[in-house]
Amino acid sequence: MGRIIEEIYVWRLPVRIYHWLNALSITVLFITGLYIAAPIMNAPIGEAVWYKQMAWWRYIHFGAGFVFIANFLYRLYWALFGNDELARFGGFQPWSPSWWGHPFKEQLASYLFIRTEEPNHTGHNPVAALTHFIFIFLGSWFMILTGLAMYGENNPGGFIDTYFGWVVMIFSSSHSMHMMHHAGAWIFPFYVILHLYAVTRHDVVDRTSVTSSIITGYKHRVEESPSGR
Repeated sequence: MGRIIEEIYVWRLPVRIYHWLNALSITVLFITGLYIAAPIMNAPIGEAVWYKQMAWWRYIHFGAGFVFIANFLYRLYWALFGNDELARFGGFQPWSPSWWGHPFKEQLASYLFIRTEEPNHTGHNPVAALTHFIFIFLGSWFMILTGLAMYGENNPGGFIDTYFGWVVMIFSSSHSMHMMHHAGAWIFPFYVILHLYAVTRHDVVDRTSVTSSIITGYKHRVEESPSGR
């Protein structure tokens, strides 16, 4: 018995650029954010004016934050106005009862090893789409709004504070908002674990080259050929 391998161009270049830029900026944001919240280096000895470690960590964090925001808006624009059907939001319809039907249950059962056969989806399957929406789309909005509100506190009455200062009122205090922003950051490493599990499982079970597809753009559809061709 042979194998027939069909290459399918799934992820266009704008989507792949977004993915890796997003991964890089989130990594930098998470590491620098942890340091800002709990510095691991000892306090400097002597005049504090000569020591600027925290300032540099903050600069890197802010810079990565603005890259993250620009990249997120770029991806949102591509989803709404790009010529890529697989990158649009049209297939994601959680408000429709049919969306939660057989395809969603089938894929969830496969992830939980309840069924052995792997459903075949060209783009994101329903479970992956829901996960991306919760962790990446909603999670990104939360971190962006709270992050900009925190950044605006550096310049009270400035442009960013004027347009995003209202976020502080939602949390009743700046301290509460800072704590929620820090807690929200842990969404992303949790998501990464789920994401790596899913793509690795797809590569092992249905051999669709999901992992390499975010680099090359191509997925492989592998089918067994009884004739041996």
